[in-house]
Amino acid sequence: MYRSSVRVIVVSNPWDIVILGCGQLGGNLKTELEAEKLQVLGVRRTPMPDDPTCLRLDLDAPDSWNRLCRIPLSQQAVIVTIMTPDTRTEVAYRERYVGVSAKLRQWASLPGREHPVIWVSSTAVFGQHQTGILDESVPVSPDHWRGQLLWEAEQNIAQIKAPTTVIRFAGLYDAKSVMRLRDPLFRAQLDPKAVSNRLHRQDAVSWLRELALGHSRGEQMPALIHGVDQGSATYQQIFDLLDGANMSLTPATEGRILATQLGDRMPRLRYPTCEAVLSRP
Repeated sequence: MYRSSVRVIVVSNPWDIVILGCGQLGGNLKTELEAEKLQVLGVRRTPMPDDPTCLRLDLDAPDSWNRLCRIPLSQQAVIVTIMTPDTRTEVAYRERYVGVSAKLRQWASLPGREHPVIWVSSTAVFGQHQTGILDESVPVSPDHWRGQLLWEAEQNIAQIKAPTTVIRFAGLYDAKSVMRLRDPLFRAQLDPKAVSNRLHRQDAVSWLRELALGHSRGEQMPALIHGVDQGSATYQQIFDLLDGANMSLTPATEGRILATQLGDRMPRLRYPTCEAVLSRP
């Protein structure tokens, strides 16, 4: 499989965008960027035998990066990296986030590989003790291994000499995941007083698309941005809304409130709050 994929890639035009970790989110981004007439290569661990624009590679393996070195890139190429750990364990997070970011840093430092890098991180980099409005100006203070490893990965990306953007997504959702909150058993696992910070998956793709296109045009893009909507509200409010209460979500004023200072320079949110999902799934 790899040999046939490499043969197609070698004879193709140089790639404009490389998406490392081309799962659901990356696949949707790939479709959006291809609509802009860009040559987009998706790299993933599971094979896509009928798609010559997808390459099967395990980014945990050092040899995979040697293979990536042989892939022709256009002058304006952008690297987008979307990692997902196999399990929610410290070992899995360290391998996928810290390990891959370190390899990416080395790869991006090679001659001829000084291309802009977009790294998808998470607002979980903030410590649980950090409350109030947490935007890009607030220093992170991780108090759990997950946040610490995400922060280590971000530090690796910061050492890349080419332009970089780290986008920290809050919890990504769609209509199906909102409807899961109707389940009493699922609700029981959540603190009703806790603040829900989210971003719809379509808006996440839209923001990634904007960042990728901006970097490809040579524009100065933010080094750090939070991907979060305008509807930070308590879970209790969301429960009440799902249960048919005649109300609107009230933005949270206390607790852990994720926010962004850069929303005005990004595409307008299609789903500014989860209320929009309930009215327009």
